[in-house]
Amino acid sequence: MRKILLLFLVLSSLSSKGQFNWWNTTHNWDGVTPWTSYLNFAHAYLGPNALPIPEFVDQERNYFRTNTQHSLKSDDAFHNWHNELYWKRGKTRFQLIHQSVEYFQTSTEVRDLRASRGESGKGVLAGDFIINVSTQLYHKEFSTYHLTAHTKTAAGPLFDARFTDAPAYAYFLTGIHRRYTHFGIHRQEHTLQWDAGFQVYQTFWTDYPQNDGFLGNIKWTTRDRNMEYSAGIRTFTGYFLDGDWPRIMDVRVAHATNQGKIEAYLTAGLHDYPFLFMGAGYTLFLSPSS
Repeated sequence: MRKILLLFLVLSSLSSKGQFNWWNTTHNWDGVTPWTSYLNFAHAYLGPNALPIPEFVDQERNYFRTNTQHSLKSDDAFHNWHNELYWKRGKTRFQLIHQSVEYFQTSTEVRDLRASRGESGKGVLAGDFIINVSTQLYHKEFSTYHLTAHTKTAAGPLFDARFTDAPAYAYFLTGIHRRYTHFGIHRQEHTLQWDAGFQVYQTFWTDYPQNDGFLGNIKWTTRDRNMEYSAGIRTFTGYFLDGDWPRIMDVRVAHATNQGKIEAYLTAGLHDYPFLFMGAGYTLFLSPSS
């Protein structure tokens, strides 16, 4: 029995090595170093949702939201589906996000740049759960300040270099500043929002087990009757100085009713985020308007 077990282990080891011969050759594997050491745990070398930069949600009504992402680049084509639940109790806000489905197909160049172990460069994955808890710290006239704690789980698999299979967390302050204008008989609401804090995510490197960096976002939103327009920049400034300084622009247009909100958006990487994608979403309000 012991000999049979030993033979099975040897054959399994040989089969595993043979399965990844292409990867071993491409990356000159030395036969000893863990393959995760060949990965670059940074925004520029992983999937679009591997290391999300959180931001505060300026919303007074509870809701369920579903949205999609559709890549506009051929070398990393993806179609993703996310779901989100948001609940506000008093001065505290709870947000749960699940990156439910990610279908992807990358070019050979992108696959090898990321040291992915998926030879085909395509697949379907389920990603991480994200939990954000925000509490109001101070309010005066048209300005409000909040503190948010952000947590990302280790649910997203690492094999295809789309996710990190490792946790992350962040703490950041938010300022909300509102101004109002009148055009004819209608009133417009203008909101300047900023987020500032720090974010930490884990890697599988022995020398640098985590990356610590500064989180900084800014966004402008205008609401006019049932329409909502927003534009913003999200940033993370990491320690490694290799692909971990992403600057991401988001532009969004939405139409709201008493029951929900439909939206379309565009996300473009300006630096260390090699993605360009569009998306659509629907928000179902779960509580009445105030």
